[in-house]
Amino acid sequence: MLMPPRISDWLPDNHLAKFVVEIVDQLDISAIEEQYAPRGGTPYSPRMLLSLLFYGYATGVFSSRKLEKETYDSVAFRYITCDQHPDHDTINEFRKRFLKELQPLFTQILLVAREMGVLKVGQVVIDGTKVKANANKHKAVSYKRSGEIAKQLEQEVKELLRKAKEADREPVHDAGLDLPAEIARREQRLEKIKEARAVIEERARERYQEEKAEYQAKLAERERKAEETGKKPRGKAPKPPEEGPRDKEQYNFTDPESRLMKESGSGTFKQAYNAQVAVDADSMLIMGQRVTEHPNDKQELIPTLEAIPEKVGKPAVGIADAGYYSQSNIKECQERGVDPYIAAGRVPHYKPLEERLAELRGIEPPAPPGNATPRERMAHKLRTRKGQAIYRLRKMTVEPVFGIIKEVLGFGHFSLRGMAKAAGEWTLVCIGYNLKRLFSLKMA
Repeated sequence: MLMPPRISDWLPDNHLAKFVVEIVDQLDISAIEEQYAPRGGTPYSPRMLLSLLFYGYATGVFSSRKLEKETYDSVAFRYITCDQHPDHDTINEFRKRFLKELQPLFTQILLVAREMGVLKVGQVVIDGTKVKANANKHKAVSYKRSGEIAKQLEQEVKELLRKAKEADREPVHDAGLDLPAEIARREQRLEKIKEARAVIEERARERYQEEKAEYQAKLAERERKAEETGKKPRGKAPKPPEEGPRDKEQYNFTDPESRLMKESGSGTFKQAYNAQVAVDADSMLIMGQRVTEHPNDKQELIPTLEAIPEKVGKPAVGIADAGYYSQSNIKECQERGVDPYIAAGRVPHYKPLEERLAELRGIEPPAPPGNATPRERMAHKLRTRKGQAIYRLRKMTVEPVFGIIKEVLGFGHFSLRGMAKAAGEWTLVCIGYNLKRLFSLKMA
């Protein structure tokens, strides 16, 4: 025989495709199977379609059209589909229909990792990355510009209504001008502009409440410090937040739930979502994941910790960068039994000479005074040898995870629109990464 008689013989036993099929066979997918109606033609196996999606996302094939093509061109994909070829519409509809059912499967895969002995919940690193939405940032309008457009449209509608009344009295033969259609088109656009302004105003109210709570916490901390020291606190008093929407706040018409976000490092802006993960420091498996529309990470620490399934375990240590620091986050972590190691400010690359010499001699930094602020106590905690060793794990774990997802697998943007669908697609991305990582741990 020139070729093996079975497709399974074309792949080595230790192959990612076989590992994915083996894992999917262990999962409870009854929530998906129950939605199949006993009518029509014979459907494709949901386990086969799940394996196809999981292996595709684990190897950087995200497009349903490319997945269909791979079922013809790739031996691994042929093995997964049992030499069947579901078309791209079937693959895409299956993915969109069962996005909600992916979260329990994400949890089940983590439980499999724990049974394999590679996942031991202890220290977790929390971080976020901006992922481009399926939206054009130029198809957006600012709050200030939307007000100008609304006034212009209202004026044009009034003018067209006046012309329509004149035409009723004296018919005017204006070639190419359909007054009812022109009025309806402007009224429809005006309705969309008003909807955009209402969304921006609601976001502004939410932002104001968050900034107000932070402002009051800063004032309370200054008052506490003034009472303890008997002196006026140094530095400028915190500036109270301004109520109402800002002129440059935007609304995107192609994906209204996405936001214009600044990409760290490059300083450029893109229409995006903020994808959050909680990564196990030992195995580098993603334990918790979620998607938010907030550009800032400060409000995302506790929700991301809570995204870790209870069945998997409870972390003992939480590590995050300065973008997550706030007194309320520190307090809530401690109330949940999580020891926080969160940078209180930018960590310098080059420390003072005396501090570096003290580290070489094994001398711990002096303890902070009794009246030290929570920020000063956290900064001291991260300067200790234990704190440095723990915080060093952040760059060694979560940064490589984002690097693999974005650069190795090539996931640079969401295919689906709306935050709920983007969250489901991010779950699929994290499942694909976890399966790839779990296979590497098994081989090791």
